Amino acid sequence: MIVAGFLLQWEIKNKKSGKNVKINLSDYQEKILRPIFTEEIPFLHPNDFPPRVKLHQDNATSHTSKTTSAFLEKMKTDAIIAYIPIQHIPAKSPDISPMNYCAFSLLKSSLSERKPTRIDGLWKVVAEEWKSLPLENLRKAILSWKL
Repeated sequence: MIVAGFLLQWEIKNKKSGKNVKINLSDYQEKILRPIFTEEIPFLHPNDFPPRVKLHQDNATSHTSKTTSAFLEKMKTDAIIAYIPIQHIPAKSPDISPMNYCAFSLLKSSLSERKPTRIDGLWKVVAEEWKSLPLENLRKAILSWKL
Protein backbone atom coordinates (compact mmCIF):
# COMPACT_ATOMS: atom_id res chain seq x y z
CA MET A 1 0.00 0.00 0.00
CA ILE A 2 1.21 3.46 -0.88
CA VAL A 3 -0.50 6.60 0.37
CA ALA A 4 0.05 10.01 -1.18
CA GLY A 5 -1.66 13.35 -0.92
CA PHE A 6 -1.27 17.02 -1.52
CA LEU A 7 -2.56 20.37 -0.38
CA LEU A 8 -2.52 23.62 -2.34
CA GLN A 9 0.99 24.50 -1.16
CA TRP A 10 2.52 21.21 -0.03
CA GLU A 11 2.45 17.51 -0.53
CA ILE A 12 1.82 15.06 2.27
CA LYS A 13 4.70 12.68 2.90
CA ASN A 14 4.30 9.48 0.94
CA LYS A 15 3.86 6.45 3.13
CA LYS A 16 4.32 2.80 2.32
CA SER A 17 3.70 -0.43 4.12
CA GLY A 18 6.53 -2.85 4.72
CA LYS A 19 7.28 -5.84 2.54
CA ASN A 20 4.63 -8.55 2.58
CA VAL A 21 2.51 -6.55 5.02
CA LYS A 22 -1.24 -6.62 4.81
CA ILE A 23 -2.69 -3.40 6.17
CA ASN A 24 -5.68 -3.85 8.45
CA LEU A 25 -8.11 -1.16 9.58
CA SER A 26 -6.22 -0.44 12.79
CA ASP A 27 -2.92 -0.03 10.89
CA TYR A 28 -4.58 2.26 8.35
CA GLN A 29 -6.09 4.44 11.06
CA GLU A 30 -3.06 4.58 13.36
CA LYS A 31 -0.13 4.50 10.92
CA ILE A 32 -1.63 6.42 8.01
CA LEU A 33 -4.47 8.67 9.15
CA ARG A 34 -3.37 9.66 12.66
CA PRO A 35 0.01 11.12 11.53
CA ILE A 36 -1.74 13.11 8.81
CA PHE A 37 -4.13 14.64 11.36
CA THR A 38 -1.73 15.07 14.28
CA GLU A 39 1.62 15.80 12.62
CA GLU A 40 1.52 16.70 8.95
CA ILE A 41 -1.47 19.03 8.67
CA PRO A 42 -0.55 20.95 11.86
CA PHE A 43 3.04 21.23 10.57
CA LEU A 44 1.86 22.54 7.20
CA HIS A 45 -0.63 24.95 8.78
CA PRO A 46 1.02 26.12 12.03
CA ASN A 47 -0.67 29.55 12.07
CA ASP A 48 -4.01 28.50 10.60
CA PHE A 49 -6.02 26.86 13.35
CA PRO A 50 -8.31 25.22 12.75
CA PRO A 51 -6.84 24.54 9.35
CA ARG A 52 -9.01 24.94 6.28
CA VAL A 53 -8.30 21.36 5.29
CA LYS A 54 -10.67 18.52 4.52
CA LEU A 55 -9.46 14.98 4.10
CA HIS A 56 -10.75 13.27 0.95
CA GLN A 57 -10.47 9.52 0.43
CA ASP A 58 -11.70 7.15 -2.23
CA ASN A 59 -14.14 4.28 -1.70
CA ALA A 60 -11.61 1.65 -0.61
CA THR A 61 -13.11 -0.61 2.03
CA SER A 62 -10.58 0.52 4.65
CA HIS A 63 -11.78 4.09 4.05
CA THR A 64 -15.50 3.33 4.23
CA SER A 65 -15.63 1.03 7.23
CA LYS A 66 -17.63 1.95 10.32
CA THR A 67 -14.49 1.94 12.46
CA THR A 68 -12.69 4.31 10.07
CA SER A 69 -15.72 6.62 10.04
CA ALA A 70 -15.72 6.60 13.86
CA PHE A 71 -11.96 7.23 13.87
CA LEU A 72 -12.39 10.20 11.50
CA GLU A 73 -15.15 11.63 13.70
CA LYS A 74 -12.82 11.37 16.70
CA MET A 75 -10.00 13.04 14.76
CA LYS A 76 -12.42 15.76 13.67
CA THR A 77 -13.22 16.41 17.34
CA ASP A 78 -9.67 16.01 18.68
CA ALA A 79 -7.65 17.67 15.90
CA ILE A 80 -10.41 19.97 14.59
CA ILE A 81 -9.67 18.83 11.05
CA ALA A 82 -12.62 17.92 8.87
CA TYR A 83 -13.05 15.09 6.43
CA ILE A 84 -15.48 14.55 3.60
CA PRO A 85 -17.87 11.74 4.53
CA ILE A 86 -17.89 8.98 1.96
CA GLN A 87 -21.63 9.33 1.37
CA HIS A 88 -20.99 12.89 0.11
CA ILE A 89 -18.62 11.70 -2.61
CA PRO A 90 -20.31 10.41 -5.77
CA ALA A 91 -18.47 7.41 -7.16
CA LYS A 92 -16.24 7.88 -10.19
CA SER A 93 -16.82 11.59 -10.67
CA PRO A 94 -13.91 13.61 -12.13
CA ASP A 95 -15.56 16.76 -10.78
CA ILE A 96 -14.97 15.81 -7.17
CA SER A 97 -11.88 13.65 -7.15
CA PRO A 98 -8.75 15.54 -8.21
CA MET A 99 -6.49 12.89 -6.65
CA ASN A 100 -7.95 10.10 -8.76
CA TYR A 101 -8.44 11.99 -12.00
CA CYS A 102 -5.41 14.29 -11.94
CA ALA A 103 -2.67 13.23 -9.55
CA PHE A 104 -2.93 9.47 -9.90
CA SER A 105 -3.51 9.70 -13.66
CA LEU A 106 -0.31 11.73 -14.01
CA LEU A 107 1.52 9.32 -11.70
CA LYS A 108 0.33 6.22 -13.57
CA SER A 109 1.33 7.78 -16.88
CA SER A 110 4.84 8.58 -15.68
CA LEU A 111 5.19 5.15 -14.04
CA SER A 112 4.27 3.37 -17.26
CA GLU A 113 7.63 4.45 -18.69
CA ARG A 114 9.62 3.03 -15.76
CA LYS A 115 10.35 -0.68 -15.27
CA PRO A 116 11.41 -1.44 -11.67
CA THR A 117 12.22 -5.11 -11.07
CA ARG A 118 12.00 -5.26 -7.26
CA ILE A 119 9.61 -3.89 -4.65
CA ASP A 120 12.28 -1.50 -3.29
CA GLY A 121 12.83 -0.27 -6.83
CA LEU A 122 9.10 0.25 -7.25
CA TRP A 123 8.95 2.40 -4.12
CA LYS A 124 11.95 4.43 -5.29
CA VAL A 125 10.35 5.00 -8.71
CA VAL A 126 6.98 5.96 -7.18
CA ALA A 127 8.67 8.44 -4.81
CA GLU A 128 10.73 9.97 -7.65
CA GLU A 129 7.78 10.28 -10.01
CA TRP A 130 5.48 11.68 -7.30
CA LYS A 131 8.03 14.40 -6.53
CA SER A 132 8.34 15.24 -10.22
CA LEU A 133 4.60 15.83 -10.72
CA PRO A 134 3.99 19.48 -11.57
CA LEU A 135 2.55 21.00 -8.39
CA GLU A 136 0.86 23.69 -10.46
CA ASN A 137 -1.24 21.05 -12.25
CA LEU A 138 -2.25 19.57 -8.90
CA ARG A 139 -3.18 23.03 -7.61
CA LYS A 140 -5.35 23.65 -10.68
CA ALA A 141 -7.09 20.33 -10.10
CA ILE A 142 -7.88 21.21 -6.48
CA LEU A 143 -9.03 24.73 -7.37
CA SER A 144 -11.36 23.33 -10.06
CA TRP A 145 -12.94 21.03 -7.48
CA LYS A 146 -16.69 21.52 -7.26
CA LEU A 147 -17.40 22.49 -3.65
